[in-house]
Amino acid sequence: MTKPPRQRQIDVLVFDQVNLLDISGPVQAFHSAVSSTGNAYNHRFISPDGKNVQTSCGLEIVASGSLKKQPKPADLLIPGGEGIDALLENRDLCDCLQNFTLQQSDQRLISVCSGALLLAEAGVLDGKRATTHWSRARMVKDRYPDVLWELDTIYTKSGQIYTSAGVSTGIDLALSIIEEDHGTGLSLGVAQELVVYLRRNGGQQQFSHLLQAQIQIEPPLMKLLDKISNNPAHNWTLAELAREAKMSPRTMDRKFNRSLGVSPVQFVELTRLDQARTLLARGVSLKQVANLCGFGDLQKMRRCFSRHMGVTTTEYLQHFGPI
Repeated sequence: MTKPPRQRQIDVLVFDQVNLLDISGPVQAFHSAVSSTGNAYNHRFISPDGKNVQTSCGLEIVASGSLKKQPKPADLLIPGGEGIDALLENRDLCDCLQNFTLQQSDQRLISVCSGALLLAEAGVLDGKRATTHWSRARMVKDRYPDVLWELDTIYTKSGQIYTSAGVSTGIDLALSIIEEDHGTGLSLGVAQELVVYLRRNGGQQQFSHLLQAQIQIEPPLMKLLDKISNNPAHNWTLAELAREAKMSPRTMDRKFNRSLGVSPVQFVELTRLDQARTLLARGVSLKQVANLCGFGDLQKMRRCFSRHMGVTTTEYLQHFGPI
């Protein structure tokens, strides 16, 4: 018989002005991972000095120990937040992180959001792939040039070191780790319990194309974006898009490319892709998805997945399909 995976201990480093969601998202995901043998993970909260801390939203967290006094080997999760900058000057803390990576064990270092800055300051990310919150992009590139920053991705893995872009992506990273330890079934079960809209892989960008559009596009085109997203199955020709936008095709094409970096026709395709991924995760058949999303036929949808996701529809279903 195959020996069941052992319960993993996760120590969560908390500090003053930490982002509460960076903690609660992944911790709740790990807590919800209950297999046939019981809880897959156990966690406790520790602080640099063992004292209680106050999060950036004012909630107090009771620490049950300090980083230097770990009762037994454990994974270490480092969230982000406004208080991370003060920790960058804590040399004792950085030394602890360096020693952590020197131990001959399978312990993991897991960062959420700007928690990656602390790992970078300790030197443990040098030569390794990593990501962090988009707002820190310029800072980390200038201050930590030896890190292989992949700031367009939502999470990375490099050996026993995991980093995520922050806030909600901490849940995506936790689900990925649960899948690595216990398989897709348990991971997707946790995603369903948390009512996660769509489980994302690490290679996806920090922003969806629709969110970028809502932020960047000029107001006159917002109604058109709403119509496309509400009815992606419609036969959106360039001429019809221009009529809806009340501008010439050339003007509309220029405005889309200037604001979003894609043409109107490409935006329609990306919108259809977003809806297709959602429907596939719900268990809708490939043929139905192709029709509902306006691809016309299955081959066009497959080519779209290959072009934008780098995987076939079959490969996508293997990783992100329903349980």
